[in-house]
Amino acid sequence: MFILTVHWDLRLLWAGLTETAKFYIFCLLVAAGYTAVVLIRTVSRLRHLSKDSALTASPRVGHSLIQMTKGIENLRQLHTLFFFLFGVFLTNEMYAAVRAILDSRMSLSALGFEVFGPVIAFAFCVSIIFLFLHVFQWIIAARLQSYCSANLNHT
Repeated sequence: MFILTVHWDLRLLWAGLTETAKFYIFCLLVAAGYTAVVLIRTVSRLRHLSKDSALTASPRVGHSLIQMTKGIENLRQLHTLFFFLFGVFLTNEMYAAVRAILDSRMSLSALGFEVFGPVIAFAFCVSIIFLFLHVFQWIIAARLQSYCSANLNHT
């Protein structure tokens, strides 16, 4: 409900961000694309393995399951890295906003709370991206885990 009550002028918010925050958002979107490719590839490999039920006991299937599990674990590490970097960049944005307020308090048009608008939008957008990445990765990992447990119990 909060999203609908706030007027979001994305161009103005984008212009208010520092170059480092813009770079972080770009890198996060590239990482999100990489995550989507890896997870879609994992789902397609998992569907291919489940269709070939005659191959469930072959060593190739075990190797493929290990590779898919390692890929998801690498994604978890990448997401953790970007989460820690988010803390660094959010701190930088907060410092820039506070500095802008302190620098403008002697002028006639002193800045106020509106300086934090781009920072809040930055935190909100990055949090939404992390939410979708986590849910997507969690669903695929759960499907992979259930496939592994079903095949280990079956053989």
